[in-house]
Amino acid sequence: MSRFDDENDGDDFDSPEETDAVIRELRAKIVRLEARLDQLSASVREQTAEYVTISARLAEMEAVLKRLRIRQRRDTKLLLLAWLMVVVSLSLSLYTYFVR
Repeated sequence: MSRFDDENDGDDFDSPEETDAVIRELRAKIVRLEARLDQLSASVREQTAEYVTISARLAEMEAVLKRLRIRQRRDTKLLLLAWLMVVVSLSLSLYTYFVR
């Protein structure tokens, strides 16, 4: 037997006034929960947008860092070459001075 059968005397049902109050309370809870869900959804969208922005900045910084490292290697090679030229020039000058 189901609780909706006509043979049921209605003892397990609330009165219409109590049912209406329960329904109003549940509807209010639903509205609050939907508002909270909307807030959470907006928060997730904002965080996703921030993540995309931060990821783009990180990619730009990594590219700049790569260029700086390449430049540093080139500058180090040029500095080494310059020192080598100074040493060779000084050596040739001393050789010329002492040989004559």
